[in-house]
Amino acid sequence: MLDIILDFALLAALYAAIYFLRLRKRDGRYRVWYTLFYIYACMVICVTLMPFQIAVPGGNRLFLEEINLEPFRDLKRGYLGAKTGIALNFLMFVPLGFLLPALKKRGIIRVFFASFFASLCIESVQLLYCWGGVSNSRIFDVTDLITNTAGGTAGYLFFLLARPKLRQLDEQLPS
Repeated sequence: MLDIILDFALLAALYAAIYFLRLRKRDGRYRVWYTLFYIYACMVICVTLMPFQIAVPGGNRLFLEEINLEPFRDLKRGYLGAKTGIALNFLMFVPLGFLLPALKKRGIIRVFFASFFASLCIESVQLLYCWGGVSNSRIFDVTDLITNTAGGTAGYLFFLLARPKLRQLDEQLPS
């Protein structure tokens, strides 16, 4: 429990540093969207990577056997919770696709690649955790990569639908 509290304290300190170094000079609209994006990113980190751990390379020599490179393998094999996992991974990245273009102008291609690379980073850290023997519950899974990227892209489509209303809300924010 203490390790998670320390992780959140680290994330809060990082936000404070970013705020005082860069955000306080920006307009109110940008600060609101950036803060929402930061909170979202912290929630994703909490679900996927916390508690932060230091992996000792080679702690798990069988980690390559735990990697899933077959798309939707769990679903094909009828594993319990496979559909839920796919849905949750998809939904986890919808806010990314929505918040990126709200924060800064981004097209669907950039949002697609941002979603892909963010997911790839998460999966790579989980792979390092597995290799270091810190966590057997976190593995590299290509299905997560696919569903996260699809979720980010869907979030962008939701952004397009909501853009007229967002413009009205942006005008009401203090500058």
